Amino acid sequence: VKRGSVWDYLGRGIALLGQTLPVFWVGIMGILIFAVQLRWLPVGTMPDEFSFKHFIMPAITLGWFSAAGYLRLTRSAMLDVMDSEYIKLARAKGVNSTMVLWKHAFRNALLGPITFATLTLASLVTGSIVVETVFSWPGLGLLAVQAVSNADYPILQGVILLTTFVFVFASLLVDVLYLAIDPRIRIR
Repeated sequence: VKRGSVWDYLGRGIALLGQTLPVFWVGIMGILIFAVQLRWLPVGTMPDEFSFKHFIMPAITLGWFSAAGYLRLTRSAMLDVMDSEYIKLARAKGVNSTMVLWKHAFRNALLGPITFATLTLASLVTGSIVVETVFSWPGLGLLAVQAVSNADYPILQGVILLTTFVFVFASLLVDVLYLAIDPRIRIR
């Protein structure tokens, strides 16, 4: 919405860093800066008791790449929609700029990011392998790596089946969200 402003350049810079920095490097640098040097957060490993501090670095590391992708995709979709004729017509009719932004522009710009959500799920599942390894957390990714190294095929098949189910469910959810967001899409 504020193309060419300081916020636009800041957001594009964050998105560029998020898309170019590898997940494992972000995790290692997070441990080095926030756990070793500043001592704000714990180094890693799963806590015995629930502690919110233990989840901060793994969550940011896992979501870093996806958030940058969403930022870039939403920005480009909004720029496309804001330059369209129906936005210019709504502004010419005197519709409130907040209404134009949220009801007309943002709603139509959401279709691309929602589609990207399904693809992001793949990167979160595969990225969890790296994040669980860097932070020494037991989880589905680490279980898959151990199953491959131990040739434990039933466990590997279970992990693959569960991952496939999550993908199918996410695709169904995206289709349902399409119906809610865009009234032009209807089941006949």
